[in-house]
Amino acid sequence: MKKNPVGAILVLIASVVVFLGLCLPFYEADLLGEHIKVSIMYTEEINVVGIIIAAFVVLTLLFALIGVKVPVLIFGIFTALGLAATYALNNSALEDYETYGALIEKGAGNTLCLVGAIVIFITALIYTITTKSKKKAPKKAEVAA
Repeated sequence: MKKNPVGAILVLIASVVVFLGLCLPFYEADLLGEHIKVSIMYTEEINVVGIIIAAFVVLTLLFALIGVKVPVLIFGIFTALGLAATYALNNSALEDYETYGALIEKGAGNTLCLVGAIVIFITALIYTITTKSKKKAPKKAEVAA
């Protein structure tokens, strides 16, 4: 965190937004008399996609705290793509449920998932741009010449 504390704090805030989006209800459905709350991390059992996205978020935050900028951008992009794909797939599934007569209410996780994808990508990009690279010191032979 010594290299870019402001960038690391931005990545931390983005990570919190993404984790809230993963844990809060993505939608609530009433289908055939059954009330279901679904989040990306947990439906009726642990969701593997949610765990993978959470791992990408943790790796993005970890590399930001360590100060390595390229993995921050790479895992930030993976997180954003995973969240965007999950958002699109879940919302298309919601449209299918509505055709069967289910009452669907989108939850806070739905909005935070999309916002989290945008925010984690932007903060990873900002972190990568604002973090200074290490300059290699010239070798002794080159200094003498």
